[in-house]
Amino acid sequence: MTRPNSRRPMSRAAYQARLAALKAEHPWLAKQVVEPAPGHLAVLAHFVGQCELLMKPADYRHLPLFCATNQRDKLSLRVELVGASINRDRALLDLIEAARHAAQQHCPVCSAPVIGGDANAGQGVRCKQHESTIGLFAEDLKRNHKLAVAAGLLPATTKPEESVRGEPLDPSIDDAVHALVQSLPDMKPPAAGLDQPAPQAPRATPQIAFLDAAGLRSFVERHRAKPDEKGKRAQYIAERIRAAGHERRKLSELPDDWTELIEDFQRDFPNLAELAEVLHDHFALHAMGDGRVAWSPILLVGPAGIGKTEAARWLAGRLSLPFRVIDMASTQSSSPLAGSESFWSNSEPGVVFELLAYQPLANPVIVLDELDKTDQQRQYDPLAALYTLLEPRSARDFIDLSIRDFAIDASHVNWIATANSIEGIPAPLLSRMTVLQVQAPNAEQVAHIAQQMYGRMRAESPWGSVFAPKLDEQVVEELKRLPPRSLGLALKRALGRAAREERDHIQVCDLPDLSAATRKPMGFTA
Repeated sequence: MTRPNSRRPMSRAAYQARLAALKAEHPWLAKQVVEPAPGHLAVLAHFVGQCELLMKPADYRHLPLFCATNQRDKLSLRVELVGASINRDRALLDLIEAARHAAQQHCPVCSAPVIGGDANAGQGVRCKQHESTIGLFAEDLKRNHKLAVAAGLLPATTKPEESVRGEPLDPSIDDAVHALVQSLPDMKPPAAGLDQPAPQAPRATPQIAFLDAAGLRSFVERHRAKPDEKGKRAQYIAERIRAAGHERRKLSELPDDWTELIEDFQRDFPNLAELAEVLHDHFALHAMGDGRVAWSPILLVGPAGIGKTEAARWLAGRLSLPFRVIDMASTQSSSPLAGSESFWSNSEPGVVFELLAYQPLANPVIVLDELDKTDQQRQYDPLAALYTLLEPRSARDFIDLSIRDFAIDASHVNWIATANSIEGIPAPLLSRMTVLQVQAPNAEQVAHIAQQMYGRMRAESPWGSVFAPKLDEQVVEELKRLPPRSLGLALKRALGRAAREERDHIQVCDLPDLSAATRKPMGFTA
C-alpha cells in the first residue's frame, strides 16, 4: 500500500527527456551545463524563463555563462550576461537567490515540498520519504538499497522503497531503517552514573537585527512629498530592503567540510600559508559557536601579481559569500564605500550599503585593493569611512551618507585589503587590521598554481573536457618563469592556440611571450 501524497523518483531516461525538452524550448541552453537534481527541474525551468526577460539579443548571439548543477542536494546556479549593466546584474542576483531558496523547499529526488529548507545551509533537505535514501534516480535508489542489504545495513527481508519503474513499494526504506535500529542489541540506555553528552539540537542559522524598521519608514515618508525621482528612489530602496529580509539579515555559515576548504586553499595558494593559518584559527573558533563565517580585517602586503586578490575571490566563491573589489587607487572620495551626500542630485548609496541592504547575507567579502595607493591629499579623504567600518563597535551603527534616516549593522563584513607596502597607510588603520607579509611564490609553487589554475579552467568551461587533465611537464617548466598574475592570460591564450590546431593539449609553442611584452612599453608609454 502506498503512502498518501507519495511522489515517485525519476528514472535517468525520464530525466534526460525532461532536460531535452527544456533545451528544445530554450535553444541557447544547448551548449550550457544543465545538470540539476531531478526534483529541482521545475524550479530551474521557471528560473530560465525569468532570465530570458533580462536578456538582450546580444546575449543570444554571444552565449552567456550559464551553469546549473546539483551540489550536496542544493541547486547551484552561475549566470553571467554579456555586457550587463549594474541594474541587470543586480536583478540577476536577486533571481538566483530566489531560485536557490525555492529549490531548497523541494526534495531533490521527487520535488515534494519540504519544510525548513535554507539555501545557505551546507546540505540540502530531502522529504521524509527520501531522507534515508542514497541517490537521486530510481535506478540508483534500487542499486544502493541492494548494496545496503548486502553490507548488512538493512535486513534482507526489506524491499527497496522505489522500483526502477518508480512504483512505490511497502515497507519504505526509512521504515525499515527505523525497525532495524530498534532491533539492534547494543542500542540500550547508558548505565546510571556515566557521564554522557546530551544530544545537540540542530543549530539555527545565525541572524542579526540589520536596521530599525521605524527608521526605514521615516525615510520613505520623508521623501514621499519630494519630486518624483527622489520619491521613487526612496520607495525602490525600501522595497529592495524588504525583499532581502527587511530588518533582519542572515549570517552565512561555515560548510561542514570547512577543514578541507582550508587544505584546498593551502594547496591552491601555497605562498599564502600564513593567511590560511589565520583563517583556520577564526573558523575553528566560530565552529564552536554558531558557525558563522567571520574573520577580523586582514591586510595582505606583498609584490603585485602574486595572487592576493585572487585568494579573496577564491574564498568568497567557496564560502558562497557576496563579493566586491574596490580599487582604492582610483578612489577620489569615501563615496564608493559610504555613499555620496544626500544633497547631491545624483546621490547614490555606497558599496557597503548595497551589499548589505539588497541581499539576505550580512557577512559579504569586500576587498580594498591597493590600499597603499590611495591619494589622501584630496579634499575628501577616500579612507575616512574605513575608520568606522573596520571597527566592529562603530560599524554596528553605520550610516550611509545618501540615506541618513537610519543606520545599518555593517560589523559583520569580512574585509581583506591588499597593498605592496604599508608605507602611506595611516597607523590608525593598520592598528585595525591583521597585517600579513606575503612573499612571491617560488618556481615550484608557481608550477603547482599553474596546474591548479588549468584544472579550474577545465572544470568551469563548457569546452574543458576536451583538453587533457594535466599540463605537460615542458609547458609547466616554461610557466614557472611567469608571475601568478600572468598565468591565467598565458593559459587562455595557449588553450586558444591549441584549439585552432585541433589539439587536446597545450604545447610550449602555444605559450605567448608575456615576459617580452612586460619589458617593452607600447603606445603612449613608449
